[in-house]
Amino acid sequence: MPSKSRIIACSGPSRRAILKAGALGFLGLGLDEAFRLRALGEGPSTKPAAARNCILIWLAGGASHIDTFDPKPDAPADVRGDFKPIATSVAGVQVSEVLPNLARILDRVTLIRSMTSPESDHDRASHHLLTGYRPSPAQVYPSYGSVVSKWREASRGLLPPYVAVPDPPSSSMSGYLTPAYDPFAVSGDPNQENFRVSNLSPPDKLTLERLLRRRAMVKSLDDFARDVPPTPLTRSRDQFADQAYSLMTSSAAQAAFRLGDESADVRTRYGRNTFGQSCLLARRLVEAGVSFVTVNDRGPGPLGWDTHAQNFPMIKDTLAPALDQGLAALIADLGERGLLDDTLVVMMGEFGRTPKINANAGRDHHGRANSVLLAGAGIPAGLVLGKTDANGDSPTERPVTPADLASVLYTKLGIDPEHKYEAPDGRPIRLVEGATPPRELL
Repeated sequence: MPSKSRIIACSGPSRRAILKAGALGFLGLGLDEAFRLRALGEGPSTKPAAARNCILIWLAGGASHIDTFDPKPDAPADVRGDFKPIATSVAGVQVSEVLPNLARILDRVTLIRSMTSPESDHDRASHHLLTGYRPSPAQVYPSYGSVVSKWREASRGLLPPYVAVPDPPSSSMSGYLTPAYDPFAVSGDPNQENFRVSNLSPPDKLTLERLLRRRAMVKSLDDFARDVPPTPLTRSRDQFADQAYSLMTSSAAQAAFRLGDESADVRTRYGRNTFGQSCLLARRLVEAGVSFVTVNDRGPGPLGWDTHAQNFPMIKDTLAPALDQGLAALIADLGERGLLDDTLVVMMGEFGRTPKINANAGRDHHGRANSVLLAGAGIPAGLVLGKTDANGDSPTERPVTPADLASVLYTKLGIDPEHKYEAPDGRPIRLVEGATPPRELL
């Protein structure tokens, strides 16, 4: 059985790639580096997309499909577990009793019950699900958000195109693309009373005047190095320093992250917990023009949905209530605001969990069967795709691979799954290989 003490959450992206809270570097601003790195690549011109935005809900640690979206009430007791199934808004379809809100809106989403992968290690499975590629010792592939960020490079706005709330999951980085396409990490708990994104604010003692003086000093130093042969980084430095300073001093950028502008009723609707407020922040960000937001649901501790022990009380008392309230509120709110047609919502984790309950009243890693929820962007409403066997061990109908899902996601976002980007060694790599995406989802 895998170790129960393993921490799932990634410690965060590289220093060069995104701002670190309170650490603004020599310029007093780490975004300068990220913007300059983005100048190294230009995405191809985009084609019409069903979705302008994507919100990815990541169930870090891997949620039990049997105890959430694929209950097995007729299985033996050591498989079916403690929870009873309940009816949903889709006739004849049941989910676990711990998801009453999502049960009521199931007729607005597609539920895939046949996601399957051969990977059952956290890092390897996360890479597979978040990139569409199985991990390779020769190559680290870019995550979906990083690809979207690069593809839409030419049309980027002031806000970062790819944001992780509150922090990025493992394998959600830019891979063989430059760190310019790593996510911007919020790096804080949106449910905290005085929550603010320190990456967008100068430290308390660093005023705008001092930032401008630092900027002038750097430009003066540049004047002494004009005889140095220019590179793509040096040529774009001034341009992206301007963007970085503009972002830090932009009232619009600050407003997008300001959850305090939401009414108490709206905040309560999403749930006054980290996950619920992260979903609300994701809605605000896509409204403001952010292309891709990942909400990393790690639960109240470092293990998240990795329920090797005490699976049932963890899900019932802590994990499922926040997910059920926050995700249902997000989908409904996007619909009410006219944003759901333009926003693809994806909920998944790295794998499902074993049908057999272990000696610690938990379930272990299980890549062969997993459940994924999709909504918005023309995704069929009320569709249940695929089926697992009587014990939830393996798909028996319409298996869907991570590559299949990657092809659907890219297509919905107006990205050609056949497009190739160049790895550092000069080798062109296709965004998706070996996919047969379900026709119903395209």
